[in-house]
Amino acid sequence: MMTDTNKESDLDRAWEYYEKIRDALTGLYDILSMSMDENNIFYQCAVDNLENLKETIIDMLKKDYNPTEIKRKLRELEFDMKKSLFFEKDKQQD
Repeated sequence: MMTDTNKESDLDRAWEYYEKIRDALTGLYDILSMSMDENNIFYQCAVDNLENLKETIIDMLKKDYNPTEIKRKLRELEFDMKKSLFFEKDKQQD
């Protein structure tokens, strides 16, 4: 049985994660704004992707998803990203 203290610490931890995600998205947006013209199609695509990511994260936090399933999906995402970066390095060396 989960006590009020455990619920509170989980909520505090979730809030800290939310703030880290928010800060990271804001930082990425700031980097884009400083390095690209707002009329550039790549800038617009990047901002759209950041907004979609933010909305997806908010949607995930609103729903009561199974934590194990979320962890599995995040590991798959991490693996796919690392795989993409690894193969991108190989392409650049050729």
